[in-house]
Amino acid sequence: MDALLEPLSNPTVAITVALLVIYSIYSRLMATTAMPAGVPWIGKDSSKIFAETRATFASFNNVREWLGEGYEKYSKKGKTYIFPDFSGKPEVIIPRSQVQWLLDQPDNILSTSECHYDALEGDYAFTHPHLLGDPYHEHVIHKYLPRRVGQMVPGMFEEVADSFDETWGVDTEKWRDIGVFDNLMVMIPRAVNRMLVGLPLCRNQDYLTNMAKFAMDVIAASTVFLRFTPQFLKPIVGRIVTIPNHYHYSKTAKYTLPLIKERLANFKRRQEDPNFEWEEPNDYISWQIALASSENRQDELTPDMISRRLMPLNFAAIHTTTLTITNCLFDIISCDPSLGYLEGIREEATRILVEDGGQWTKAGLARFHRTDSAIRESMRVSNFMTRGIMRKVMPDEGIENKAEGWRAPKGTFVGLDVHNVQHDPEIYPDPETYDAFRFSRPKEEGDHTVNGDVKDGAEMLKLKNTGLITTSDTFFPFGHGRHACPGRFFVSLELKMLLAYMVMNYEIEPLATRPPNKWFGQNNLPPMKATIRVRRREGTTKA
Repeated sequence: MDALLEPLSNPTVAITVALLVIYSIYSRLMATTAMPAGVPWIGKDSSKIFAETRATFASFNNVREWLGEGYEKYSKKGKTYIFPDFSGKPEVIIPRSQVQWLLDQPDNILSTSECHYDALEGDYAFTHPHLLGDPYHEHVIHKYLPRRVGQMVPGMFEEVADSFDETWGVDTEKWRDIGVFDNLMVMIPRAVNRMLVGLPLCRNQDYLTNMAKFAMDVIAASTVFLRFTPQFLKPIVGRIVTIPNHYHYSKTAKYTLPLIKERLANFKRRQEDPNFEWEEPNDYISWQIALASSENRQDELTPDMISRRLMPLNFAAIHTTTLTITNCLFDIISCDPSLGYLEGIREEATRILVEDGGQWTKAGLARFHRTDSAIRESMRVSNFMTRGIMRKVMPDEGIENKAEGWRAPKGTFVGLDVHNVQHDPEIYPDPETYDAFRFSRPKEEGDHTVNGDVKDGAEMLKLKNTGLITTSDTFFPFGHGRHACPGRFFVSLELKMLLAYMVMNYEIEPLATRPPNKWFGQNNLPPMKATIRVRRREGTTKA
């Protein structure tokens, strides 16, 4: 968070932001928001002057309390309410009972991409409005990643193992202090970019550093600066505050553009010369070239556009993965050691690797049930997003919810309170407790076969649906429905390798208490400055 606020140390920037905040406050005081008539608000006292504006600003420090109140008062009773988000765009929060209604709406009625475009300031933050306006990179990932990810496991493991060995060390005698979040922000970009750009670029520190900085630029521009900028000033302010975004993109492009040009030339030569011997790399660059060629998307075959597509992919993959595994590590090592979570994960990983001849494979990782459960449980209990499956209303006439009889006008954000669904005791017993093996225990303890035949198909399906990559109306970290995160197949393997290699090869001092997460507006952030002490386990060798 300090990195986001660093630009404010410049007096000129600080004064500019202060003026924008003052103007934003004035604008909001004078403005009214069209919202569904008859739908109750949470946190709004209509008896007071400027009630909506008061609630909007107060929501920043009251997200957890107000969402809890709205969930108990409305959501659990199947009713919709309005949440006055600090962004100035109140949100229509539907109950879980209406999730399917939301998912059934076509994209021209309720749009995911338009919601992301607004929230991430797509006009400015990603260097080109076309990147989020037409998220072709998501189309590429949907088409290729699920069926290619198995082939990528050995390469991913190389990056994970080398990163740990280099940053956590191989000394079996001395303990080392590790700043978890910052350390993982070094590790994870390597694994992500092994998939995106391949070797050797995925190990180029200058490239990786500027990718990480670009991601921070996006967050700063969309949540710190442009959020408070009046719409009519955004064409000016947007171009100024995103100068760092363009700078850090240019620093990555000096590596990616030559690589992409060479790749395009090889693709063309192979098409023209059947005797040309060239092994096509299995990475995102190749996937976009192949798909855009087959679909005759000439606009997506330019080196510049392919290079720019890498920016939103890195932004999405690096930070969400880092936040997730940071939370997971603190959740595990803050539990009572007698629960045996680390030992259980270590035993499972060691056993399966022996069964698979020491090879890390997609099939083997699919059997890492305890590891899978430990990560899924952390994503449930230590979620960093509080609302999810958010959509933007697109038709001029709005959208009608016939079940309750309200109509949301064009431009309204409609979504779900995912935080309280995932902390509901009627869904998850003892929901505030991190139980690493909550989802794997039934799989290991139950006897689901008789003479090799499935005893209870429904029960087996239920257990299968508690895997990390499975979304549902009670588990939302990857979204839900047709717009669920297409990268979750890669992320799940990456996270399991990270956690398994960590516990197999290192001793980690347990923590008496978990460093608290920090609520910052609508986000519940992990302890970014907290450290742990680690030491290489005896009997392990450098990967």
